[in-house]
Amino acid sequence: MSNINIELKGYVDKVLNKMVEANYAKTKSEAIRLALFEFDQLHGLTEDELYSVAAEKMIKRIETGKEKIHRFSIR
Repeated sequence: MSNINIELKGYVDKVLNKMVEANYAKTKSEAIRLALFEFDQLHGLTEDELYSVAAEKMIKRIETGKEKIHRFSIR
């Protein structure tokens, strides 16, 4: 994965901050990745095989305790 530094201001920064405050993501970087993932899910830009590989990696991280999960309730 490549690294890039981006300065965000205004609306975008507020949305990312809200995502972190609401515990949808731990960091702004993770919030951006989640937003990109959802965009791709809605528009089908990549192949499903990529999602299964990413899901397997995430499950392994959760099982080993490297990644924590949060329960959400929709009000």
